[in-house]
Amino acid sequence: TNKVRGTRNVILNTPSDPKRTCAIANVGIAGMKGADVSKVLLEKYKIYTAGVDNVPGNVVGARVTPHVFIQPKELDTLVGAINEMARSA
Repeated sequence: TNKVRGTRNVILNTPSDPKRTCAIANVGIAGMKGADVSKVLLEKYKIYTAGVDNVPGNVVGARVTPHVFIQPKELDTLVGAINEMARSA
């Protein structure tokens, strides 16, 4: 999350406090529904996430839950995809 936190058009619905984090994150792109963020990540970047559109709870984005076997370079691919999507927003 630190690699995209503070990036224009990126909405992190995950706390920055390490005591409140774990192996799950939710990242949104300004102006996009969570389901749409998830769809673009899958179709364009081949990254599977789950779209979350909990508007009343103020959580709209893609839920990211990396498996223990995910390599750092694969997470870098996710970061690149998020940054590219944010630039297009």
